[in-house]
Amino acid sequence: MEFSINANKCDSATSEIRAKLYDAFKAISKDLCIDYGGTMQHLWIDFELIQSHAERRPSWPFRFQKKVGGYTDKIMGLPVPVYENVGHYGISPDFQKILNTPLDSVTNYALSLVYKSTSVLVEKKKKLGGFDAERFRQDFLASCKRHGFQIEIS
Repeated sequence: MEFSINANKCDSATSEIRAKLYDAFKAISKDLCIDYGGTMQHLWIDFELIQSHAERRPSWPFRFQKKVGGYTDKIMGLPVPVYENVGHYGISPDFQKILNTPLDSVTNYALSLVYKSTSVLVEKKKKLGGFDAERFRQDFLASCKRHGFQIEIS
């Protein structure tokens, strides 16, 4: 399974936070790109860092799509990749908390939120055709520890 945590969008208040999270998210994502069984081939988690967006709408809930993409650019003749069996959702931090957390501790806070959010995978395990959500969560914790992050699991 291909796994990716991204903080693709930020604003001027969160740009330093996004930069701080980039390497951690990349390292954890790389560690968890392994087979966990089931039908999900891709899992994307968006860590949303624009407060005004979070105030206008809730984060995207977990959704599992059987096919994403799949068209061809007819002008250039280049195929666009087809992603099959994609799990995708977004999470938003408590902006008061993340903006007041020292930059050196913000990664621990963000990864704690990501870990907590993965409980949705346990809830949706049956829909995901046997995806080993418990093992994925254990590997997430182990990866965080290996990279020196201390996350809250309560």
